[in-house]
Amino acid sequence: MAEMIYEGTYRVNTYETDASGSLSVQGLFNYLQDAASRHAEKLELGKDDLAAENMFWVLSRIYVSIEQMPGWEEEITIRTWPHGVKGIFALRDFEILGQDQKKLGAATSCWLIVNSENRRPLRPGKLITEPDKLTNEKSTPERYPEKIPAIEKASYSSPVFMVKYSELDINMHANNVQYIKWVLDSYPLDFRLKNKLEAAEINYLSEALHSDEISVLTEQSAAYSFDHCVFRKNDNKELCRMRIVWKG
Repeated sequence: MAEMIYEGTYRVNTYETDASGSLSVQGLFNYLQDAASRHAEKLELGKDDLAAENMFWVLSRIYVSIEQMPGWEEEITIRTWPHGVKGIFALRDFEILGQDQKKLGAATSCWLIVNSENRRPLRPGKLITEPDKLTNEKSTPERYPEKIPAIEKASYSSPVFMVKYSELDINMHANNVQYIKWVLDSYPLDFRLKNKLEAAEINYLSEALHSDEISVLTEQSAAYSFDHCVFRKNDNKELCRMRIVWKG
């Protein structure tokens, strides 16, 4: 049977860093997504396995806490494992470790199995007849992501932009990492240079497709906490809710 804990080692490339010289938030999310995908393949629950049943994985919710970002050319290890099923969600946890195995951060996530023909979610039991493949007794490093409330009164609305071909993944919708890029790009440069991301919580609500017109709404919920809504201007549909906590 495949190992129930997967470890992937990543060296931070210069094109994965931001203006601070450290790994960008988008780069970290890409590592998490890559590690989850590679482990799913080892568990025989990867992209090709689901495609054979006209299904695919979709990240529905994720909570990431960051203590420190690695710098250019540093190596980090992403350790990940499945943690059972809750309702329609398959749960997956992550630990983010530095070169000396120092904890840099952690994450928890909720995934959906979606029918590729009607785009509707299915209960994991429809596909996974061996529950052990989705269960590991290792303790969860963080709380699981919660439902983020809708923005009541936005203080800022970003300029409208369109979803580009380069932002699509193999399922022909915007990759989940693009949403956090869109939100982070809506912050003023001066704020980004003076503050570091401490935690991000994301609820993915609907797909963003090629040529959709997108805007980001922002509401400050606490001193260093901001709620965001990524919505489609074409029909005013919410695509994503996000809460970001910063540290100065």
